[in-house]
Amino acid sequence: MVQPVFTISPQMKLWEVAELFISHRISGSAVIDSAGRVLTVMGEGITLRLAATEGLDATVASCLEKMPAADKIISVKPEDTFSEAYRLILKHNIHRIPAVDGAGHLKGIISRSMILKVFVESHYGKKLAT
Repeated sequence: MVQPVFTISPQMKLWEVAELFISHRISGSAVIDSAGRVLTVMGEGITLRLAATEGLDATVASCLEKMPAADKIISVKPEDTFSEAYRLILKHNIHRIPAVDGAGHLKGIISRSMILKVFVESHYGKKLAT
């Protein structure tokens, strides 16, 4: 699980979300409120679609209704196994899955690239550079 997680706030503009992805070499992250609860998950795809329809100066908050609500987000608990997260990523064809506690607070993210890294490292017994 990736910790700490680069997160998106509702006040950010779409161009700032894109800049976050590019500067930190990530393909998506969770949108969290001021209390650290997950509101939704944004990736490059939804960011591009929203930028095309809403403009790069639109805030994430103004676009929230066009994204899946927190109760529709597939997530795992921090204590769930890696294989459970992997199964959910495959089953739902998603790129990342947030780990949230019982109160909906973000604790980390598991991504497809992380799964690939674990597969290669465990198969070949060597650490890959990140």
